Amino acid sequence: MKRVSEMWNRVSERLDRWDFLILFLILLGYGIFSFWNLGSTKSPQTFYTFQNSNDEIIIELLKGEEYVTHVRYFVGEHPGMYNISISSDGEIYTMLPTESEKYVFTWNDIEIKERTKYIKIESVEEGSQIGEIQVYQSQNPLLTKVTGTDKLTDEKDTVPMEISYMNSAYFDEVYFARTAYDYANGLPAYEWVHPPLGKLIQAIPVSLFGMSPFTFRMMGNISGILLIVVMYCFAKNMFHHRSYALLAASFMMFDNFHFAQSRMGTVDTHLVLFILLSYWMMYRYIKLKDEDSFQRKLRTLFLCGLFISCAIATKWTGLFAGLGLAIIFFIRLYQTYRKKKWDKEGTQTIIFCCFVFVLLPLCIYIGSYFLFPKVSGHYVNNFSSLIDITQEVFEYHSSLKETHPFSSPWYTWPVMARPVWYYANTTGPHYQTISGIGNPLVWWGGIIALLAYVMHYIKERKKEIPVCLIAIGCLFFSYIPITRDMFLYHYFPVLPFIMLLLVWFVQKIQQITKSRAILTTVLLCTILLFVYFYPVSSGANITQDVAKDRRWFESWYF
Repeated sequence: MKRVSEMWNRVSERLDRWDFLILFLILLGYGIFSFWNLGSTKSPQTFYTFQNSNDEIIIELLKGEEYVTHVRYFVGEHPGMYNISISSDGEIYTMLPTESEKYVFTWNDIEIKERTKYIKIESVEEGSQIGEIQVYQSQNPLLTKVTGTDKLTDEKDTVPMEISYMNSAYFDEVYFARTAYDYANGLPAYEWVHPPLGKLIQAIPVSLFGMSPFTFRMMGNISGILLIVVMYCFAKNMFHHRSYALLAASFMMFDNFHFAQSRMGTVDTHLVLFILLSYWMMYRYIKLKDEDSFQRKLRTLFLCGLFISCAIATKWTGLFAGLGLAIIFFIRLYQTYRKKKWDKEGTQTIIFCCFVFVLLPLCIYIGSYFLFPKVSGHYVNNFSSLIDITQEVFEYHSSLKETHPFSSPWYTWPVMARPVWYYANTTGPHYQTISGIGNPLVWWGGIIALLAYVMHYIKERKKEIPVCLIAIGCLFFSYIPITRDMFLYHYFPVLPFIMLLLVWFVQKIQQITKSRAILTTVLLCTILLFVYFYPVSSGANITQDVAKDRRWFESWYF
């Protein structure tokens, strides 16, 4: 026990074998937990494409005329619209209400509720795709054959018993996952209003293992797991204590917003990971001593530049983070040469930073487009076309006027006034919902910690560079002039720095009270609140009453 106590209370900013053991256990435990029910690994891979409008397929029930409740079908990259007709003799067809266009890569049901032997599906527009189809009488699949193609009945094992987030794309996955599919299959990229890198990362497992909810969500979840690891490492460097490093990692691990966002097939988790990595490297740089080797300093700056380059090539929000890094770097430069004359190392550092913070981001940003030049409506294979699409991206975001029921102004994000309601589905007695709601202790406690840190910094006239404050300021207040609809997930890059300040706040309270129970109490409350909100942030099978019980405010959507 004494050895364990010494191991746990050892003061050091360096990671040792015990830290690596803790990180391994986090990777193993949270990895298994987060990948559980991430999504189905089975989706139709072959599609029948309607070449022209008015093309049709006819489904025949092999046992003759039967009562049909519904037809379940899977749509691909081009869902399209269809006219549905039924017939008892194959000659005279009665048209049912027209089916509207569906989300991409989703399962859908067509309600029939009639006796019939033949079902005709007629495309309204060319290029529409169906991947698999199954006719049902209640929950019982009926034997059928489809004229003209076998692509609609060749993957029966992919047809789900129930339609849910497990087997269908939802929210912004219909843009990002679709584009990952395009990249993996050499098609023109559908989503072009963000740089390509995040979607190229998302496309890796799609390319290797085929298109399914599991594969297009895989890389985002891996980035979510790595965020926890980086939080641990960052906090260990910052607080020099294993318990505070574990607390920082726990804040990320047991934040419901992080959990919901990471398990969705979008690129936001990649963005936050790259931003946090870049700030961790910058923090390590400013903590280096004058006597540390010049090569070590340059190596740290290079990694910082590499990660922020990847952030910018994922989403333009990375530019806000880059502004904060520049402020921190020049403050550090001023502090270094305030006491001594400018020297050769200073000149070499500036030249090197021009490379890693200007040239390298440009190379990665441009390279991410040239790596896959096929963009919907564009072909980015030269600098002129790159300038054109960059201008159009800017015009799209700056002139976007569309409204959304779950959007929220920037000043409401810290208090979670309006979470993003990503998904809801009712199947029989089951209700599934996924809401971007944060852990109240982490989010609201973070506000108190932020205010306390600002007061402490001013009162104590601290000379240390307030890395977290600068990051929060640049990543949060940069949204003030933006007039388009925005969402709570735009606050995601701010969260890691709020969490680090909350760790600082817990440390200060513990030092003042001399009580080690503070940290344990905060950790346990964080876990309990995560468990409490887990049903409405995970898509678990619950009842609507369970969801309503967790609506602390009218603006919280579950």
